[in-house]
Amino acid sequence: MKNNRHYIATWFYKESKDEASFYPQLGRKGDSSLVHSVYMQIQVPFFTTFKHFNPSSVFLFFTNIHKEELPQYLQDMFKALNIEVITLPYNKRPPRNWHNAWQNQFYLYDILEYMGSRMDDYDSLLICDADCICSKPLDGLFDITEKCGSALYEFITDRTAQINGITLEGMSTFYEKCFQEQPSTPITYYGGEFIAFRGDIIKRINDLYPDVWKFNLECSERNIPKLNEEAHLISIMAEKLKIRNSHANTYVKRMWTSPQFNNINPNDAEYPVWHLPYEKKRGLKYLFNFFMKEQFVVRSENDFIKKAKYFTGIPVITFSKKILDHLTTLFQKIVR
Repeated sequence: MKNNRHYIATWFYKESKDEASFYPQLGRKGDSSLVHSVYMQIQVPFFTTFKHFNPSSVFLFFTNIHKEELPQYLQDMFKALNIEVITLPYNKRPPRNWHNAWQNQFYLYDILEYMGSRMDDYDSLLICDADCICSKPLDGLFDITEKCGSALYEFITDRTAQINGITLEGMSTFYEKCFQEQPSTPITYYGGEFIAFRGDIIKRINDLYPDVWKFNLECSERNIPKLNEEAHLISIMAEKLKIRNSHANTYVKRMWTSPQFNNINPNDAEYPVWHLPYEKKRGLKYLFNFFMKEQFVVRSENDFIKKAKYFTGIPVITFSKKILDHLTTLFQKIVR
């Protein structure tokens, strides 16, 4: 019996000055050297940890940058960990001035188009944002994906909340007008940071996407609510394809550790994947430095987990981390 492949992928699309959109978490537009530097560095803790806990998976890094133009430390890591770099153009870019932030997000659909021609029907693909680290094996996630066709992270169910320019009510209206039918249950929002699909489902998404995108463009031209980012489309297409679930919620959590908003619970360190948006310039930077010294290896799982908890503030932000973060912020201001 053929063994089904498990793919784990992340990506970085380097925006030019003409197409750059705003990255709220970094306070910069996508063409800034700070954005490029941060996103290059966070690849190190991402791939080091995911590879350690999932050694039999196939690892892919998608980018519009040629491999030889990447920082040398990334080239060294990709060679050491056997990470395949796939240089892929951004063909599904939205029109100019589509939305004020994250206009690179539709790169996901170029990745899915590529993977649709590469994967067998019962292979599985996890596409994960690079500001994540892995702390446990993901065998169960891939088992669920093979069985159910997808594992999605249900993140927002509040019908009135604005989600990057549209509410869930607005998304439901979009669905009804696009497909001329009511959704089976009210639309919910699936976070784009963690998406797992089976190969045959990816092919079905690729077949459906052009019609949904065409209708989305018509909405934009008529100045009525449109789907502004990639997760909006995933949420809509999951309903149409009957693959809605919240299976990924067992495996990942979007963990906010900022002074303005902290949603951390005592048991959050038990999640296999920690999504750490606020820690891009802090905890993930410290883990980057740590794994550079360790030459991209988790030598002791206990030591790694201990350091990851301290560096990222999961589940408790210690006083010494607050001081370290403060000094890091001051240094970054001076460097600017």
